[in-house]
Amino acid sequence: MDEEEFESWEFHFELHERRDYPALVLLCESEVNRNPHDLHAHERLGHAYVLNGDYDKAIRSMGRCHRQFPDIDAFQHIILDALFAQGKTEHDFEWVSAPVILRLGTEVCDICYDYLRPKRKPRSVMDLYPQLMFRGYLAFNEDELLQALNNDERFLVTDDQFWDAEVSVSRKRR
Repeated sequence: MDEEEFESWEFHFELHERRDYPALVLLCESEVNRNPHDLHAHERLGHAYVLNGDYDKAIRSMGRCHRQFPDIDAFQHIILDALFAQGKTEHDFEWVSAPVILRLGTEVCDICYDYLRPKRKPRSVMDLYPQLMFRGYLAFNEDELLQALNNDERFLVTDDQFWDAEVSVSRKRR
């Protein structure tokens, strides 16, 4: 890896910070053109397309990657981001390998309960969210997760802001 590739993350970060998504797309397209076998470069390009509102480009480019590497979740998730941003559903794409999509409901709360039950100390929503991310595409954000847990009587929630909230399992006294 040469110095230019090693430090390219700085350019990505700067463009993200400035929200200069057209420039980010150009940077990512040039990286893919320079190294068409770099799957991470393709992933960054798909993500840049979504950030820039180029949803059809994201779906086309990630669709090609998905057909070649159907089990790489990142490609599936970018396609889903683009579909959902257009008001479409996961059924509006022909999947080689269908993604796992988690939506708020009993299943998600049960996963959180099973994770928290053996823990003595409360955990943050920022700790729970990644536990769910390992299971599939999350069709909800941290704040929506917090609200769902707060509405489930099995959980004790200490705050109504997800970045400060601590969540634990309600332990009934005998």
